[in-house]
Amino acid sequence: MKKERIDLDFLERKVKNLARLSTLPHVAAKVTEMVENPRTSASTLAKIISSDQVLAARILRLANSAYYGFPRKISTINLAIVVLGFNALRDLVLSIAVVDRFLENQPDSVDMDQFWRHALIVGMGARAISRLSGYPVPGECFVTGLVHDIGYLVLVQHFSALFEEIYQVAQETNCPFREAEKRVLGITHSDIGAWLAEGWNLPEKLVQAVKYHHEPEKALVHTDLVWIIHWADKVSYTIGEGNGFPAEEAIDPDQVEQELQKHFKVNWPLAFYQRKFEEESHKVNDFLAILTQPPKPVKRFESV
Repeated sequence: MKKERIDLDFLERKVKNLARLSTLPHVAAKVTEMVENPRTSASTLAKIISSDQVLAARILRLANSAYYGFPRKISTINLAIVVLGFNALRDLVLSIAVVDRFLENQPDSVDMDQFWRHALIVGMGARAISRLSGYPVPGECFVTGLVHDIGYLVLVQHFSALFEEIYQVAQETNCPFREAEKRVLGITHSDIGAWLAEGWNLPEKLVQAVKYHHEPEKALVHTDLVWIIHWADKVSYTIGEGNGFPAEEAIDPDQVEQELQKHFKVNWPLAFYQRKFEEESHKVNDFLAILTQPPKPVKRFESV
């Protein structure tokens, strides 16, 4: 008997409804809004962040992590803002908010530590590429890299029957998971992730990059960010830092190198980017542990 076609309109409504039910915390939304306002002061931003004591504690731990490597201890949110800057604080707040939405009900079928490790390496690597390419807002690349594969988690945590069917097709036909998604759904995790990001009212450029990071040539707007995330994802695979999902797609390093050199019109070989990414990958463990393991609430945080 012929399998019934998936109702994509229904699936999109379900994902966007999920976004409404699991909205990003008020503090994250407020911080994002405030950073966009040129009149926002460091003390006002610190006050908003410090209103959420667990969030403030994690930000201070991240600011003092080996990833940033500051020689002096950052003991207050206000000092963290001064040292890291508004945009970096917004990126940390968004990162914590997104990761928290998927920490519960983690599936046994997926290596979640590797999934988040890959996400962080793509984010950090994308930020490195953005600086090499002159992209004006490197922090956007970090957050976008972190969420680029979030559609996978929507599938596995909220549409488990569909995930199992896709996985079975991938196993039986020996095809990449993304190809199996197309066969079962007619779309991929990229579309699902974009629906979620849209439902969360994340910036349109981020939505576009999530949607087209596997097919950047299809993007009509915000193409610089889309291509940066596409390359960061590919380069991470060439250093053995895939996302932990079964039936991962094979990556041709020569093709990645040709794409990089064609679009950037530079002579840097793939090995140059791989070294940059490996440098970032060595800093990930401490950062990942803090990001995925929130501390207990504390009594008080100074904002000044």
